[in-house]
Amino acid sequence: EGNVLMGMKLVSVRAGNPAIGKPTVPATIMLVDAPTGEVCSVMGGTYLTAARTAAGSAIATDICTRYQHNRPIQLVVFGAGLQAECHINAILALKEVEKLTIVNRTLKRAEELKVLISSREEHEANEGINKGMTFLKASAIDIVLLDDDAGVQLALGEADVICTTTNTATPLFPGEWVKPGCHLNGIGSYTHEMEEVDSRFILQRCRVIVDTKEALDVGDLKAISLSSSNFSGLLGDHISGNTRLDEQRGGSELDCTFFKSVGTAIQDVITANTAFEAARQQGVGTNILM
Repeated sequence: EGNVLMGMKLVSVRAGNPAIGKPTVPATIMLVDAPTGEVCSVMGGTYLTAARTAAGSAIATDICTRYQHNRPIQLVVFGAGLQAECHINAILALKEVEKLTIVNRTLKRAEELKVLISSREEHEANEGINKGMTFLKASAIDIVLLDDDAGVQLALGEADVICTTTNTATPLFPGEWVKPGCHLNGIGSYTHEMEEVDSRFILQRCRVIVDTKEALDVGDLKAISLSSSNFSGLLGDHISGNTRLDEQRGGSELDCTFFKSVGTAIQDVITANTAFEAARQQGVGTNILM
């Protein structure tokens, strides 16, 4: 029958947390031993949530760009928090990136992320870690402030892949700034009122893939339904090969792809269990009696 995994995640959204040096979306994951019902692990879930979300986006990026880009890509990321960091690293693991542009409201956080990415990549390259992964020097990373319309438009006009990792409730940019053939990963919005990426642009120009059907409830996809001609199904169906973008219906006006992720408990439990098993094997963590 295979192993049965049980667990739960407590997660909050606190927009003011970055101002006091804390994550916007703090999370804690608890794993439960299925046969006995006893708690077997409690771990911080903030990084794991960001990492598993980014992994899904990177896979979607690889699937949606494999028919279009046989060359290094230009990546634009909106936001400079943990989700932005994890998305950059995850995409670098699967795609060759020649230029990264970070778009953020404030310069300080964007500069910190630039240093983090470039210094980590240089260290891992020197140590031979993550062989085969793209490494970005600081000279290949640009920063554009969100209120610099001309700079944002220029970056989007060159972007092959765009990731939006913010908590904005209104579109970050006009859809007409996005060039044909671009792939977008929408991460930040999670309610019907939040529209991080222009819903009209998505309806008119994008083939849409989601991680779960619940993603169709967010503001970005308010014009998309299961029966929409540009709805291209679940990411899992594309991973399994049951669905292929190059075999789907839709007119030539659909010149972009859009992946929307809202997360699922299955990802949380499997990711946490992987970390738990690795920690046990390596003797990491603290054993406590409860």
